[in-house]
Amino acid sequence: MKVTIRKKPLTKGRHRLVLDYYPPIVNPTTNKKTRQENLKLFVYDQPSCPAERTHNRKTIELSNTICATRQLDLQAQLHGLTPNFRKQQSFVAYFRKLADRQRGMNRHNWDSSVRYFQLFAENDITFADLDHALCENFKWFLRDEPKLRESRRGIGHNSALSYFNKFRTVLKQAWREKLISEDLHDLCPGLKEIEAEIEFLTMHELQQLLRTPIDNELYKRTVLLGILTGLRFCDIQNLTWDQVRGELDNYYLQFRQRKTYKPQHIYISNQAFDLLGERMNPDVLVYPKLNYNTARDFLKEWPRLAGINKHLTFSCLRHTYATLQLDLGTDIYTISKLLGHRHLKTTQRYTRVMDKAKKDASNRIVLDL
Repeated sequence: MKVTIRKKPLTKGRHRLVLDYYPPIVNPTTNKKTRQENLKLFVYDQPSCPAERTHNRKTIELSNTICATRQLDLQAQLHGLTPNFRKQQSFVAYFRKLADRQRGMNRHNWDSSVRYFQLFAENDITFADLDHALCENFKWFLRDEPKLRESRRGIGHNSALSYFNKFRTVLKQAWREKLISEDLHDLCPGLKEIEAEIEFLTMHELQQLLRTPIDNELYKRTVLLGILTGLRFCDIQNLTWDQVRGELDNYYLQFRQRKTYKPQHIYISNQAFDLLGERMNPDVLVYPKLNYNTARDFLKEWPRLAGINKHLTFSCLRHTYATLQLDLGTDIYTISKLLGHRHLKTTQRYTRVMDKAKKDASNRIVLDL
């Protein structure tokens, strides 16, 4: 690696100074190979006064210092050390770049993680600023339930856990790329998960809901499909007819989950298929014009009319599907596959809610009162 100062002609009898790299290096900002770096300095070709001569002398001294520093940085890289100019790059920009690479609904969590880190940092933070104390402070900042807008409530514990884990993933990648000298990912453990309460409907409440008339047929069918399949709202909203396949007694959906971008192949009942309506062209949405806010309001109104005092969301419909499957004897592994969970541990939380043995045992002791 060699770094040389070159002159490029400018107007008014001046030359600008650039650094020439051989062989070419990767620009850390654009990630493209380049041979030149503009120092944004110039010298006079024929200085006509003491001020111009002083300008030339000091500019050449500065350019020589920068050139020597760049040469040392490149040599440090060859020996596996992090050059100083890379340590001074923006960590926030790096965080944002990795977040932008994410796919599906996971992208939303990454975006929130970046925004909360920006809220915490206030100003830009470089790789040189990162240390154990800063990482721990960000963890405690998230635990204090900050909010991005005054109109919104603060984040919950498990959201803070998710956002901090995204931050730790970026730290691990930065360490692998030798942008930081310590493995801060391992030095700063994540938050411990708190098991959230699972809200769901019992079979009795479902029948109570079905006996309650309501006008909006589209959202009624959407809710019932969520209960019968365990699909997330975003997957129902984006379901097209080419993803609905099979025939009577053998219908199935083949799609890619919006949240995890994981391919999914799930069988659905004839009853669930009937809720989809009349088959249309392959690229047409099964439920066109579905709106999340309208669906959320509908899920408040219908249970209220039915006299069910529970705060329901589409996640609750997914929980209802899982708990009913468990109660009816479906094994935990099959339920995990039907829900598209990556880890069996995620599904096992439903077993603690619907432990039939515990429920049966609670009714065995009967006193003569």
